[in-house]
Amino acid sequence: MLFVIGGLVRSTGSGMGCPDWPKCFGEYIPPLSESDLPGNYEEFFKDQRITKTERFTALLDIIGLEKRAQEIREDSQLQETHQFNVVKAYVEYINRLWGALTGIIVFICFLLSIKYIRNNPKIFWFTLIGFVFVFLNALLGAVVVHSNLIGGIVTLHFIAAFASISFFILARRYAIGKDYTHIDQTTKRIGILVLILSTVQVVLGAEVRELYDMVVPIATPAQRIDAMYPTFQWHAILGAFVLMIGIYQYIKLPKSSELNTYVKWVMLLSIGQMVWGPLALLEFSASISKLFHISLGAGIFILQFYICSTFINATKEH
Repeated sequence: MLFVIGGLVRSTGSGMGCPDWPKCFGEYIPPLSESDLPGNYEEFFKDQRITKTERFTALLDIIGLEKRAQEIREDSQLQETHQFNVVKAYVEYINRLWGALTGIIVFICFLLSIKYIRNNPKIFWFTLIGFVFVFLNALLGAVVVHSNLIGGIVTLHFIAAFASISFFILARRYAIGKDYTHIDQTTKRIGILVLILSTVQVVLGAEVRELYDMVVPIATPAQRIDAMYPTFQWHAILGAFVLMIGIYQYIKLPKSSELNTYVKWVMLLSIGQMVWGPLALLEFSASISKLFHISLGAGIFILQFYICSTFINATKEH
């Protein structure tokens, strides 16, 4: 659900709906009207954001990332101000609330994993790493806001979310203790190939989204495609490969397999991806298309990672 809500934030352009973090326009609950804010609120929150960004870039300097720190300092986006929009503020606010709820559940999950330290330590360690990634991603979310959605940081925030859920899937795999049977080598090879392709697709998709945000003012779909060359083209080609191999994976898998339902959904979501992706280039369907495209992409990766997790300790069949 957090992936879906994050997709809603991106598709509605609500990433800076709250120009500060963790509060929203200085409040724990966003105001309902611009009249509730002081007259100079735009400059106030811009100056506050710049101050926090300076602290972050100083940390980057300390750990040896001086070049990236300088790029952030010189980025013109830092000087942008943000006018209050009640819809965007509450979309971002809901995203943060859901993120906080996720954090609480993840922390409880970590506490419950402690009892496995001796008998099944993999459950504990995968849960711990997943918890750390969720915590770091929450901090990264603050950096995203303070840096005013500067490219690269948004992508890192997105990819870190995929990493965290992957560790929890592995923890669950060992916790349920179920050994899947009759998984042949062909099924494993195809499954791992789909996972690799979908992983690359996630990274490319995140880059396309950043490029898309920069080329939105360009008038026609054809001009937008040209402006995103070659990342957009590779993203489209790879999407077609994921779909074709996903269909092949479904055809090759015996219908009696325990993985049949998951493999079928990977195929169906891949079809949906190919339908919704191009619609993002059209103004009338851009927002809804981006929401579905991001959500379906997350679904493909998560399902395929789960499929591949069943290969662990599975009975070999030649």
